[in-house]
Amino acid sequence: MSRFYEREDELENELNRGALWAITYGDMMSYLMIFFLILFAFYSSKDIVSQFAMKGVEETFGPDTQIVSEIFSKHGIQQIAKVEISSNKININFSEPVLFAPGSDKLKKSSFLHLKKLAKVLIDLPNPIQIEGHTDNRPLGKHSVYKSNWELSSARAFSVLKYFVNQGVAPEKLSAVGYGEFKPLQSNDMPEGRSANRRIEVNIIRHEI
Repeated sequence: MSRFYEREDELENELNRGALWAITYGDMMSYLMIFFLILFAFYSSKDIVSQFAMKGVEETFGPDTQIVSEIFSKHGIQQIAKVEISSNKININFSEPVLFAPGSDKLKKSSFLHLKKLAKVLIDLPNPIQIEGHTDNRPLGKHSVYKSNWELSSARAFSVLKYFVNQGVAPEKLSAVGYGEFKPLQSNDMPEGRSANRRIEVNIIRHEI
């Protein structure tokens, strides 16, 4: 009977070693997927072919695709914001509590570290950067200095813009816009939806070659 258990332990150890190999392989494939996702998000395949024909690999990838190492690893932006990649931009979504107190356009002191990390990424990029302010659809309190959510969202976006400028991001790359409650991500009927709609989005726009 003891021999049976020994063989069972040996089999389990072999399976565990196989699982570790599979995990390592899966991690490698995930990193490759993220890399090529960034690459194709910022350059069309035609651009890539022509660039490879004319330049070295390092020049081809350029500042745009270096964002992958900066945002996803070195600065850990994804730990405090939702990062999404589309065909024309990288979208970095900060929920309201990370940056602002309810109804306020003044950045929390606790948000400075997060925004400073992001500013370090943005400084060296040639890309246009658009900052969007969004709110839910609840009316502001009677003591608010703003008459509408539209004004509040604009003021919040501009507060983030000013912070980036103070951190050294070139003003000519930056723009700020407020959408109020008019571009919700979710329904405003439930607290969870309203929370998701109160946000600041920092968009790194695709750099055209």
